[in-house]
Amino acid sequence: MISVLSTTGKYLLQPSLMEMHHSSLEWLSTTVLWKQEVAFFQKLLDQHALKATSLDDKKRVSHFQNVITYYGGELIDTLRKKIKGHEHKLADRLQELKTTDAEYYQEHGELMEELSAFMKTFNSFKSDFFSFIDLTL
Repeated sequence: MISVLSTTGKYLLQPSLMEMHHSSLEWLSTTVLWKQEVAFFQKLLDQHALKATSLDDKKRVSHFQNVITYYGGELIDTLRKKIKGHEHKLADRLQELKTTDAEYYQEHGELMEELSAFMKTFNSFKSDFFSFIDLTL
């Protein structure tokens, strides 16, 4: 299998494929950051969970715990696998010199939309989470 990053005289990425490759790499990097953030949120929640005394606060702690567990234990890893699979498909397309595959372009667009949607959800979660943490200080 060829690497998208390898330099050879045989393969020339079309500009749009190169842009797709770069956006995929950026999203992979972003997933690493998300995993680090989720680990930080877990530590922060553990510290502040003891301060939650009201039933409402305890419910919110439970909610945040569930979201952190889901994001950190499943969702972000699933998104990483999708991005890596997408990159492998790009490498396969290049191996076959098949650089105008409409299915690949559509898949890329759908994956980018899914990642953007998650990022919005994640940012909303972070805002809610930090508001809760500020209230328990």
